[in-house]
Amino acid sequence: MAGAIIHGILSQGLVEPGKLSVSNRHAEKLAPYAGLGLFTSTDNRAVAERSEILILAVKPQMFGEVLGELGPCLGGKCVVSIAPGFSVAYLRQLLPESHIVRAMPNTPMQVGKGVTAVVEAPEVPADLFEDVVALFSAAGAVSVIPEERMNTVIALSGSSPAYFFRMADAMVRSAVRQGFDGEEALRLAAMTMAGAAEMLLRAGKTAEELTRQVCSPGGSTLAALTAFDEFGFEAMIDEAMLRCAKRAQELGK
Repeated sequence: MAGAIIHGILSQGLVEPGKLSVSNRHAEKLAPYAGLGLFTSTDNRAVAERSEILILAVKPQMFGEVLGELGPCLGGKCVVSIAPGFSVAYLRQLLPESHIVRAMPNTPMQVGKGVTAVVEAPEVPADLFEDVVALFSAAGAVSVIPEERMNTVIALSGSSPAYFFRMADAMVRSAVRQGFDGEEALRLAAMTMAGAAEMLLRAGKTAEELTRQVCSPGGSTLAALTAFDEFGFEAMIDEAMLRCAKRAQELGK
């Protein structure tokens, strides 16, 4: 995710490479960023001390260790957490001298098509908050939301690329069983998903209306959708969303 954010920033020319810093405890993973002209270090504190805005792109289980190390370096700085479960209030307790912003990006940021939810932060200086929004906007769309909506956003856009990948995989596997080439099946399924998504954004119609538009009475699409009805597709998606949001809540601090 950090790489996707960096790529977006550089591709949009938002920040000069020399003003970006990245740390990783594995030096070999830093080589590509050094080649782009970024400051790199295996010392998190070296990056924190150089940065006005620090994005914590670390696994949730590493937060305690990393914040314990960085705390003294972060006074007056803007700290952006992209980890699920860590509330603004919790992060403020750990970093009382920092400006805290909470965000939830998703993996399509890697191809410039990400969606990031950023939690409202009225206590953060407006210029700093706008800079954070601009950073995530460089790799996709941004929605500013109240924090109480964050667990739903995790289910809706944070985790949902996995839903679409799994549906595409199921479609491809079925096509292969019917004798289709796997690589071509994947290309057709993925491009169809992309096109359908674009229609949803541009057509000015609801998903339900567009579904009906594809269907002809007694046709093949309706035959496919009968399986959706018989196997409870909408109920399954609803349950998946609820379980995702519940787990995000359980992980919360």
